[in-house]
Amino acid sequence: MEMSDKHSARMDDDLQKDTRAGEDVRDHLRADDSRPDVVQQNEGVMDDHDAERRSALARSIEPGIFPARPAEIEASAAKNFAEDGVIRALQSLPDRVYENVQDVWSTLGGPVEEKRA
Repeated sequence: MEMSDKHSARMDDDLQKDTRAGEDVRDHLRADDSRPDVVQQNEGVMDDHDAERRSALARSIEPGIFPARPAEIEASAAKNFAEDGVIRALQSLPDRVYENVQDVWSTLGGPVEEKRA
């Protein structure tokens, strides 16, 4: 093992250890929706997990195909090597015409951010 010239060998070993507890620490920071006295401070703001899911969906679908039906959207995603989770989600879409990725995202139950003034 190479030793850093900024730390001692013991500190280098400690820095390499995985300090995660196996759970998402952010879960403890979120407001408890089951308590009526707790007010969501970030209402209308998407968390990192949802933002990544929406981004994966948007990367997978060519914007030029809209308006489109689910079969066309799924074909676009497959052509763009979408993740299996994205393909499965698209397969669950009701058969109708979708205007854009946001329309698909909200139909899949994704949270919608409020526009800033």
